[in-house]
Amino acid sequence: MSDPEVLKGGNSNRVIKEGHTVIRNSGVWSPFVHALLTYLTTAGFKESPVFIETIGDQERLSYFEGDVGNYPLKPYMQSDPILVESAQVLRRFHDLTQKFVIPQHVALQLSIKLTSAQDVICHNDFAPYNCVFQDGHLVGIIDFDTARPGSRIWDLAYAAYRFVPLTNDSHSLDCGWQPIPDRLARLKLFCDSYGLEVEDRYKLIDTVRERLQSLIDYMIKNASNLEHIPRYTDDLKYIADNQTLFTDAIIK
Repeated sequence: MSDPEVLKGGNSNRVIKEGHTVIRNSGVWSPFVHALLTYLTTAGFKESPVFIETIGDQERLSYFEGDVGNYPLKPYMQSDPILVESAQVLRRFHDLTQKFVIPQHVALQLSIKLTSAQDVICHNDFAPYNCVFQDGHLVGIIDFDTARPGSRIWDLAYAAYRFVPLTNDSHSLDCGWQPIPDRLARLKLFCDSYGLEVEDRYKLIDTVRERLQSLIDYMIKNASNLEHIPRYTDDLKYIADNQTLFTDAIIK
């Protein structure tokens, strides 16, 4: 077995690669996450890690070979085929979790906000930096710590913000998007690839704005990552200024 290796990234958790597995710190929410990952594995969902064991206050999961989509994004991660795959993988994840039976008496990690509709399990941070890519394909989703019951559109809103992306030009360039993509075309492609219902398309941009505002409120309340707030605030203004264009693009 190769020597343990501390992996890059892991903004909120230290991740150590050991052979074909990773060891991460666990928390009170981990029993829920472990039950979810076990369910997904049994259901044949290949894009989630396999839960292997707990080791004291740590967990061991299977490791995905490939590139994590950390910023700045590699050019191939910005392609339309990757965008399509991300929407399709998220759809399959949501569809499968409709039948997931939540264990009794499990804790969940603090939520940014509880959505009124709770018809699926939301990943709650489905973004390139929480996906693994190999040979031009999305092969894995990582970091399910904030997963919890929610609505499809709540999860989809943040995914669209990150994968389309719906960031302003400055933020997009800093994340490696070169050239700036055709956001209108990519947003429609993302919604079409997910199979988003027309009714929800009218709600999507409002939900993106609500999702980002909830994130800002959470950061202020917990005094965490405050340096990111100006970026999210600028993106909120950009999305609000272009809301009609975005909505028109996805309902045609």
